[in-house]
Formats: sequence, structure tokens, C-alpha cells
Amino acid sequence: MARIVLERYLQEQDGPIPSKTLINSMLRDPSQIPDGVLANQIYQCTVNDCCYGPLVDCIKHAIGHEHEVLLQEMLLEKNISFLAEDQLRAKGYDKTPDFILEVPIAVEGRIIHWIESKASFGDECSHQAYLHDQFWSYWNRFGPGLVIYWYGFIEELDCHRERGILLKDCFPADIVTLQHSMA
Repeated sequence: MARIVLERYLQEQDGPIPSKTLINSMLRDPSQIPDGVLANQIYQCTVNDCCYGPLVDCIKHAIGHEHEVLLQEMLLEKNISFLAEDQLRAKGYDKTPDFILEVPIAVEGRIIHWIESKASFGDECSHQAYLHDQFWSYWNRFGPGLVIYWYGFIEELDCHRERGILLKDCFPADIVTLQHSMA
């Protein structure tokens, strides 16, 4: 609602439809809004937004990071060698999963080269967006991978196993490593 009010205000002041960049900038920093009363109201809306506000974003980010750390600990516990997202970015990769495995593993008989942690429930809408924006890019760059939706997912979404994207709701117990297969 604050976005719509701000857009209308700017249209009345300047005439042309304001750019999304300008709107987003003013929503992030309401002090840029010339009208002090409107700036305060926009600030109040943003701070009190229980779905998309900065506090909610901060909480989501913290929960996501916590699950990535948990996954990293599990990989280390299983002696699975990996490169984390920050290491990959330092090497110049632009689109990276949370972890690339230096030596692939097998999960449920499927080879896995990368793992992505999602601290959310995998619903159809978000999963389709992730497939389009992330998972297929990872698959194209690194091969087949595993996505862990820590809060579950709709079973029917796990339909790309044959193409190389496996969904789980926890860290797999049935991992086969090169070390296991040689024993």
C-alpha cells in the first residue's frame, strides 16, 4: 500500500510514472521523500510490515544462514569435501549454490555435485521461481544437485530427479561417498 501511495504522490508532483529504482530507493530510505508527513508514514508502513518489511527480511536471512551453517556442519561431520558459496564467489562464480562438492556423492542412487539449502517450505510457486532463477543454472554449470527444503515441500514437486534435481526435507542419511564405494 505504501508503494502505491508513494507512486501516486510522485506522479502528482512530477507527472511521469516514477521508476522502480526511485520508488525502491525511497522505500528503503524515506528521508528522500520531500513531504515529511508522507516520509514518516512510509517509514511506519515499512517498519510495521509483518510480511515484507526489513525486520522480516532480517529474520528470514538469519534463519537461512542458520540452516546453511547446520548443513555445513553435517557435511564436515561426514567428511564430505566442499566449497562454500563465499569461496565460489571469491573464485569469480556469479551464480552459485550454497555448496559445491569437490567429490560427488550419491543420494538414493543419484549423483550429487551441489547442495542448496532452503530454510522454507517448498510450495509450487516458490519452487518454480527457484527452478527458473537458480536450480537449472546450477544444473547447467555444475551437473545434478540436491535441494534441501528444511520445512518440507509438496511431494509432487520432486519430479525432476531423472533430470538431475533431487528434493529432500532433511540431510540425507543414505549418502554414498567415493570412500564408501571403494571399501
